[in-house]
Amino acid sequence: MAGASETIKATRDELLRTRRDLKTALEGKDILEKKKEALLGRFLQMVRQYKGKREALLKDIKYLKDMLALTRARDGTVTVRSLALATVQDVELDVSMDNVMGTKIFHMKHSALRRDLLSRGYSPASISSRIEAVASTAEALLDRMLDIAHLEHNLKTVGKEMGALNRKINALEETIIPELQAKLRYIQDALEQAEREEIFRLKMIKRVQERKAAEEKREQELVTAP
Repeated sequence: MAGASETIKATRDELLRTRRDLKTALEGKDILEKKKEALLGRFLQMVRQYKGKREALLKDIKYLKDMLALTRARDGTVTVRSLALATVQDVELDVSMDNVMGTKIFHMKHSALRRDLLSRGYSPASISSRIEAVASTAEALLDRMLDIAHLEHNLKTVGKEMGALNRKINALEETIIPELQAKLRYIQDALEQAEREEIFRLKMIKRVQERKAAEEKREQELVTAP
């Protein structure tokens, strides 16, 4: 509030305006904190779901890489690639959304990805057991990746929103609200000081008037005395 006396108008209107601004800031901070609390609850819930699924997914990725390297070495890269093209499948996604205090949370379901031996587009008699194991593991891996895709997206979205909320709450707590409170105190003090000065001025005027009236009365008494 350095130099506040040079810029703040110490008036009743400014006092009322500052009180309204302070009330709005406090209410806004309360709303932001409630939103942050709601998002935090959902965030922790998603973290628990994501953590377990991601750990399983990482194990599957390592296992698939090892199997794929072995299969390419034994069956040949060209064979693996041609069979991979033959097993392409469409994936149907069902995306829905809910709203947590203004933040969009997505949910996603997908069609079944795991197929049996006869549904992959190639003859089982023409492939090795290694290729079949890789195909089965890859489908299971993709299934798990889609299971956590929306969780990962939501975690990033909610985490980003919580960061923005923290910055807004900190700005209100550390800057905006203290400045409004200081401004309010300054205006109140200035108005109280002005009121004391006005009361003192009126008392002085009253004393002067009383003294003048007393003098006039004495003069009148002297004039009318015998």
